Amino acid sequence: MPRMSREDRLAQAEDCLASGLTVREWCAENDVPAPTMYAWLRRLREEAPLAVAPAFVELGDVPDSERQVSGAPIVARVGGVELLLPHGFDESDAAAAMRAAASL
Repeated sequence: MPRMSREDRLAQAEDCLASGLTVREWCAENDVPAPTMYAWLRRLREEAPLAVAPAFVELGDVPDSERQVSGAPIVARVGGVELLLPHGFDESDAAAAMRAAASL
């Protein structure tokens, strides 16, 4: 594979992450070796760290009297994966889904 510019690698990585496929599936469909894509993703993350550190809120810390109940799902982003957690979700199922998303 010929050497690609940083812009081309960034475009390929964004396409891969936005595709909804696993990295391996996307790579197989686009003739890119998976180890190469993982290296690109690692380098791109190192070059452009998050401008704002992610914030985590312990749901148990909010008193019941202050919780707002709505039908809207909670959106959790783990790497390139977006999880929609419906109202009343099971905490252990959410944790398992987040671990699975982080392993992609």
